[in-house]
Amino acid sequence: MHIVILAPSDKSFITKFLPAYDLNKLPIGYQGAPFIGNIISELLKKKHQVTAITTTIAVEDDYEIKTFSTDNFTWIVVPSRPHSFRMNGNKLGRMVDFYSYEIKQIAKLVKNLQPAIVHAHWSYEFAAAAIKSGFPSLVTVHDNAFRVFKYFKSTYRFGRMLMAEFYLRKIRFASTVSPYMESYVKRNCEIVKIIPNPISIDRTISEINYIVNSKIRSLKAPRLLMINNGWNACKNGVVGLEAFKILQKKIPGASMHLYGNESELNGLAYKDSIKIGLKNIFFHGFVSNEKLITELKEGHILLHPALEESFGVVLIEAMASGVPTIGGLNSGAVPWVINNSALLVNVLNPSAISNCAINLLTNKDLYSVTAIGCYNNSVNRFSAHQVVEEYVTYYNFIIKNWE
Repeated sequence: MHIVILAPSDKSFITKFLPAYDLNKLPIGYQGAPFIGNIISELLKKKHQVTAITTTIAVEDDYEIKTFSTDNFTWIVVPSRPHSFRMNGNKLGRMVDFYSYEIKQIAKLVKNLQPAIVHAHWSYEFAAAAIKSGFPSLVTVHDNAFRVFKYFKSTYRFGRMLMAEFYLRKIRFASTVSPYMESYVKRNCEIVKIIPNPISIDRTISEINYIVNSKIRSLKAPRLLMINNGWNACKNGVVGLEAFKILQKKIPGASMHLYGNESELNGLAYKDSIKIGLKNIFFHGFVSNEKLITELKEGHILLHPALEESFGVVLIEAMASGVPTIGGLNSGAVPWVINNSALLVNVLNPSAISNCAINLLTNKDLYSVTAIGCYNNSVNRFSAHQVVEEYVTYYNFIIKNWE
């Protein structure tokens, strides 16, 4: 079938579907959701025709829609207005009219494509375009707009919250990524299924066993990682740094590696590390998802002290690499994703985090069993093959019951 995916997508992972194009000549796209690439990849393997539509910030008033195609895949990039509230030449700020311009552009494209189904991600402009198109559609809700506003209070976030509240009431068929999100989505949508985010499993259990055995030989100099898209109260990274300081007293050879926005040298994370007085800490900032996966494979433990997650893709990325992942006992969907009580702690308490990590790093057998368990958890519950099978089954149900 012809499936249109409305979601953030960017050239860092779209390029592999467009081998005839020069990476440097492709638009940037909309960064932040590399798992969309896993969905596209599996759909193409199943011989479906896929069109992915995304937005990208317009450069120098270039509002031309750009299309790139190879075989059964097409990528369409719709320029979005750069400013949220200020004028964009003769165009309003995109939040002033609640993304009306972008929504109309995307919906028009969908109508011209005449797909069997539209799959929109998040409950904002992409969901709105799917609804406006009139075609059978599924909307996957990835966050709770009220909780996002709670942690990031701004006029922009308030506007996004209003958009979500308005469009959720118009969605017939929805999915969401964890049981934690289910009640929020069910409050407005008719039919809701829980389908998690997918991870591409690119290593066998034999390969993971070999990697874990290699890491066991270097537990006295372990690489700990924290990956945060932003450095704020919700991400709770400061407590992670405090936990690392405690851990270093027990394991002096340990190093900490930070990734994500505000985790670059001289960023907010760096400034907090100076206040805490940390040594042997490295600031990598934003890196591509491909680079991040490579770095995860070299890590011994992922610390994820976030106070709330609707899912947490980085958790399954780490576990699929055989990396024990420590998260919050009460951090939204985190306990459901990690699915191992021994790795769940009170992330408001630095000692609780460090004690959990120290137990793993000072017990080779425990480390090995936990690492393999994390890998199996990802394979059995979040593999892209399995997740996309669930989506396709749901697509067929929606098409059959669309009126």
